[in-house]
Amino acid sequence: MQQKLLAEYWQQSKTIIKEASERTSPEFPTGLAFLDEVTGGFRRGEVWIIAGKTSCGKTSLALNLARNFAENPEHTILFCSLEMRGWELTLRLYCEMMEENYSALITGVNKIDEVKEKIFVEFINNIDFDISEAGYNFNELLAIFDKFYKEKHPDVIFLDFIQLVEWREYGDERMALTEYIRKIKELANKYNIGFVVVSQLRRLPSGADYQREPDLNDMKGSGAIEQYADKCLLIYRQIEEDNVKHFINLAKNRQGQTICKQVEFIGCQYKFKDFKPTPEAQNAKELMGGRYV
Repeated sequence: MQQKLLAEYWQQSKTIIKEASERTSPEFPTGLAFLDEVTGGFRRGEVWIIAGKTSCGKTSLALNLARNFAENPEHTILFCSLEMRGWELTLRLYCEMMEENYSALITGVNKIDEVKEKIFVEFINNIDFDISEAGYNFNELLAIFDKFYKEKHPDVIFLDFIQLVEWREYGDERMALTEYIRKIKELANKYNIGFVVVSQLRRLPSGADYQREPDLNDMKGSGAIEQYADKCLLIYRQIEEDNVKHFINLAKNRQGQTICKQVEFIGCQYKFKDFKPTPEAQNAKELMGGRYV
């Protein structure tokens, strides 16, 4: 238990503000300009949730964030994958970074480009980024923590995805998820470690409007996932005839405003980018006096 005087906490607040004002860019940039502008980037000690329906790009966004965080060689990143194997995530990382087509590579249609491979291998050999196919219960996560990170704790831990944690000892999934996310929050506070947790959104009942924007009430399994989070990102897409639009909704932000923006998602590369309207769309927007969301 830690207890300080208000004056001590005030000095800590001033230090955080001073450091933020002196930085020219976020310490942990997300790679998406609108998110960094609103949040100031990811911060140590925070818990972020990335939530979406199946195949909406949850893992892709988490991996994009992890790669951006790891570009600073002083950062230590741990990615705990409960769903995908390490080689799959590494190949996705390569395709996102080198703008390669994952399907074309995995089916043998394309071969790995030697020049791009050299750049990628040099990159991964110079960053502190580990993938672990473990973390199905909190004790397993602590075992990784204690065994491999005795000298330096990870700066950010990713968990993909929380609905795959073991729940039988708790009797039901809701209790297991509540306890797991609560312990994650405790660990984040105790060691000033950041967590990015991937979560599923519940399936809508038959007859529901599948085009509606998801909200925090759609979090699958336990309301505690949203409750303990500092920020929640909801990923979704809308289909209009043959046009698919992708959105990221910062639906919860303890430190500031919420925002929803259209983003570009290049599925074959598992890559999220800031959305840039075509010149024609930009001209139409200016004529109508509207704005993009």
